[in-house]
Amino acid sequence: MANQVEKIKANISKNIREIMQYELEVQGLDFFTVTDIEVSSDHSYAKVYVSFLANPQKNIEKLNKVKGFVRKALASRIKLRRTPEINFVLDDSYLKAKKIEDILEKEKLELKNMGKDNK
Repeated sequence: MANQVEKIKANISKNIREIMQYELEVQGLDFFTVTDIEVSSDHSYAKVYVSFLANPQKNIEKLNKVKGFVRKALASRIKLRRTPEINFVLDDSYLKAKKIEDILEKEKLELKNMGKDNK
């Protein structure tokens, strides 16, 4: 039974990714990447994590305005008793990682410069 649930979740995730890649047309939406999709155990809810290179807040708002379209397209592709309600969530892990890398690089340069000053 658990294996069947995982197959359904994988099918939902696959189809959401395809819909967003090939069918979704949103005016002014910047390039995005779907980083993860979580589906609730009863398949009633799907949380789609998305990252953007620019204007993340503006873009996530645009995506959430078309979530009904994505849900309708998903319903036409898969035959389930219940099509999950979709919510787009900003995945800012890339931006956080970049910020940490920048801080570490700055510290590395400062340590290197301190070493030169002590000579």
